Amino acid sequence: MSDELVHFIVNPQSRGGSTGKKWDKMLKTINSLLKFKFEVAIADGIGEGVVATKEAIDTGATILVPVGGEGTINEVVNGMYQKNNEKLRLGFIRAGTVNDYQQVINWPSDLETQLEAINRNQTRKTPLTLVKADVDRVALNIADVGIGANIAYASSVERRLKWIKGEFRYTLLALRAVKNWKNIPARVTVDDREIEGNLSMLMTGFSSQAGGYKVLPQAETFGSKLAYLTAMDFGKVKMIRMMSILKKGTHDETIQGVYMGHTSELKITAEAPLLFEVDGEPFSYNSTTIVVKAIPKAINVIMSTT
Repeated sequence: MSDELVHFIVNPQSRGGSTGKKWDKMLKTINSLLKFKFEVAIADGIGEGVVATKEAIDTGATILVPVGGEGTINEVVNGMYQKNNEKLRLGFIRAGTVNDYQQVINWPSDLETQLEAINRNQTRKTPLTLVKADVDRVALNIADVGIGANIAYASSVERRLKWIKGEFRYTLLALRAVKNWKNIPARVTVDDREIEGNLSMLMTGFSSQAGGYKVLPQAETFGSKLAYLTAMDFGKVKMIRMMSILKKGTHDETIQGVYMGHTSELKITAEAPLLFEVDGEPFSYNSTTIVVKAIPKAINVIMSTT
């Protein structure tokens, strides 16, 4: 038996509560196919995944496997980041609504194939996005402020339309957010570039996709610099039209008010407090200045193919 110890961090509320209903059946398959010793922690409240991850590491876990959506993954990643142990590895069991990051890295969808990948335990060094705001937080997928953060708040905090599955739920939440949206006077500083105006959206990270939309088509998943998209002075009609473009990932700077590129660091400043989110989870509510930095080759992520 290998010395590896897998720890599953399970959010039974993910995928509209279906994860909790299916967990016993999933556990039987894990018992049958996983070649490593394993333990399980249930984490269904905000912040519980971070605590459970750090406790698992303290008791010998070497492979951390979130069973949930982007928010559950983010909490596990932040627990790993805070422990700062280069030997730790991150795996996945897909149990989210959209599973953006897993789609980007071509992580399989069926449980048996996912367990095969964890058994192979082949990893790749993966960057993280560090956000310095009310508190420090890292993102594996995408960090953002503006309309996207409001959508994330409606999804993960208010849990609106939770009975609707998949990318369609994100689209409905986006349309609802646009209806009530007011742009934010702000300044975005990217290297020697100053972007000032009424902020509609800012997204940044190493992953190309959020909510099933290809918001950062220029992103380099295993690169050293953040991709970013800033949209300024968008009216509601223009934002709705932009949704179809974001879905395909065909946008660029030829669209008025859109600014895109790569950077190691950017800063957002505003007169009023900003709502900021990472990986679909709002975490900062009161900062008027937020700094986002790239952390290349930050953690070991298990890959489904070598």
